[in-house]
Amino acid sequence: MTDEQFQQKLRGIFTEEAREHLAQIDVGLVALEQAGEAQRGALLERVLKVLHTLKGAARTVDELELERLCHALEGVLAAVRDTGVHATAEQFDLLHKAAAGARQVVDSPGPRSRKVAGMLAAQADAVARALPAQADAAPAAPDFTPDVAPDVGPDPEPADSDGVTGDGGGERIRVDRRCIDSIRAHAEALLPVELKLRHHVDELRALAGVIAARRREGPAEGADDGARIELACTRLAASLEHTGKELHGVRGRLFDAALETALVPSAAALNELPALVRNLARGHGKEVRLDMRGVDVDIDRRVLGIVREALIHLVTNAVDHGIETPAQRSAAGKDPVGRIAIAVTQRDARMVSVRVDDDGAGIDTEAVARAAAGHAGLTDADVAQMSEQQRLQLALRAGVSTRAEVTPVSGRGMGLSIVADKVEASGGQIVVATTPGAGSSFELLLPVGVASLRALVVEVAGARYAVPLAGLEAVRSETQADIRTVEGRETVLAGARVLPLVRLAALFGTAQPGQEQGSGVVIVAQAAGQAFGMLVDAIVAEQDLLPKSFGPLLRRVRWFSGAAQLGDGTLAPVLALEDVAARGLAGGAAAPEAPAPAAGPRRVLVVEDSVTSRLLLKHILEGAGCSVDTAVDGLDALSRLRAGRYDAVVSDVEMPNMDGLALTAGIRANPATAELPVILVTSLQTPEQREAGLRAGADAYFTKGSFDQDRLLATVRRVAGMEAP
Repeated sequence: MTDEQFQQKLRGIFTEEAREHLAQIDVGLVALEQAGEAQRGALLERVLKVLHTLKGAARTVDELELERLCHALEGVLAAVRDTGVHATAEQFDLLHKAAAGARQVVDSPGPRSRKVAGMLAAQADAVARALPAQADAAPAAPDFTPDVAPDVGPDPEPADSDGVTGDGGGERIRVDRRCIDSIRAHAEALLPVELKLRHHVDELRALAGVIAARRREGPAEGADDGARIELACTRLAASLEHTGKELHGVRGRLFDAALETALVPSAAALNELPALVRNLARGHGKEVRLDMRGVDVDIDRRVLGIVREALIHLVTNAVDHGIETPAQRSAAGKDPVGRIAIAVTQRDARMVSVRVDDDGAGIDTEAVARAAAGHAGLTDADVAQMSEQQRLQLALRAGVSTRAEVTPVSGRGMGLSIVADKVEASGGQIVVATTPGAGSSFELLLPVGVASLRALVVEVAGARYAVPLAGLEAVRSETQADIRTVEGRETVLAGARVLPLVRLAALFGTAQPGQEQGSGVVIVAQAAGQAFGMLVDAIVAEQDLLPKSFGPLLRRVRWFSGAAQLGDGTLAPVLALEDVAARGLAGGAAAPEAPAPAAGPRRVLVVEDSVTSRLLLKHILEGAGCSVDTAVDGLDALSRLRAGRYDAVVSDVEMPNMDGLALTAGIRANPATAELPVILVTSLQTPEQREAGLRAGADAYFTKGSFDQDRLLATVRRVAGMEAP
């Protein structure tokens, strides 16, 4: 290994170690600010130890400004310890800024971040020098001990030179994540091999049966050869079956070991939240206390990433929307200090629960319904028929926000929809509850690991699909289910409940002419806060599958979250129950019949607030043989879509009144336009902005900076069903 390679490896180890230390520092600073006099000494010593360790690590990789910043922070906390004075909120602001500056040096080392670290170190030195005078001038502060001691996790362990740390119950070794991912990938790859082996066993047995039938029907000569072949095939099938059982056991043990290696404490996702809540509350003029439980629950690192992102959005939503100001809380007879509680619990061997509760004002379901009606194209009649839980689920839709103004924190209605998308993609569920004036709760039910999926393989119009078993309640034949039409909608009678029914063949556009309407099997499922039925042709099997995403080129495929390989080598799309439930929520349980192809030129609606861009797009599309109408913003577009039928929509994103993302969400939420192709053409071109457009339901995304007329026309022809000239 060359010196340069060694330095790169050392830098990678330092980065991982420094991030862990900084997370502990963030938690420790928040706990120290909220702690009573009796607890401050232990908390100070704990944070000082972590700072000292980080300072030494910075020195080993020549991060001198980071070393100086850690030393300055040590000086501030040492002065607090020695003088007995409690730092002011403004001084804690500086400490948090310094921790953020240190994180910037770790994540993005460079002259700019190091300069910021040096400036913060100088400010911290000034605070350390001022604290003794502050102690002499300040009167003794009354002792205050919180009801619950802040949970800041275990004391940091000093790392040995080889990366091994002692935890009292065994050795913890720092492992390159690429090695873990490689082990896990090999373990996961055994599942389709096992499924293929089972399939070959069935084929051999079928072959033995065919040979036996021919021997019984054929001439007497050759009977002995046939008997020997039959016996050999039977023995081979038995041997393969035995090998398959062994493979199943080995795969299970290997996968369990790999999964255990990849498990990390949930504290890795929780430790950054206290500083986030504290800073958000300070910025909003609010007082919020965060309680966390379950920091030692182990979760798959891939699931932990989902938990981390979801918790950031949920606590941001709780501070910004839920918790009231101290004056409002006092007027309502509440404690001026709001409370957010996060609890991570192990539900069973396969599922973990992440629950976020707040004691704020709760969710105004009427305001949510009004916002959804304005942005998602729901009518007053649709909203009136919804239950309270269904209205709560509307808050999880993209573009739905009760905030009248857009702030740097919220107002675009994207945070909760991102949470819902992430949870759905992991095979989990989200449950929302609220009590007016008393608060709200969000519970995420997530798999401990996201590698394998227990699924029901079903057949619909000759094709096979995988339905996640976690979201299913019951399976019954259509005669038992008692399908009926109520107020023009198909429903299924499941026990004492009348549930909306979705015919998957009609939903996917694969219904075969002449197929008997009442035949099949009804699956009762639960997703997006409601129960519903799905009609399929047959149940094929129940088995473990290895789902895979569609990849970056197909970020969003309506109705499906991925695909899995079956035993015969074919791919089965994995049904996204949230998509199916959201469609039933929008009204109309059965899929509308596919419209007949329009005769003549395809009609395209161009939505653009810029006159120049609007005329340019109209000119390009009319030159390609399209009939083009135009709209000046999203609201104008929805009005035109209600009045006429179009084959595609080409829209800008940034527009007044209603932007392109909200327009796309509204189109997808309306059953009449749910399948209408939408193409976004915009100046927004960051990966996050493109992902937001595709997440909203767009079929394609073009940026004006790299605009390609031929690509746009090719895309319009494809999505609108036009023949290329």
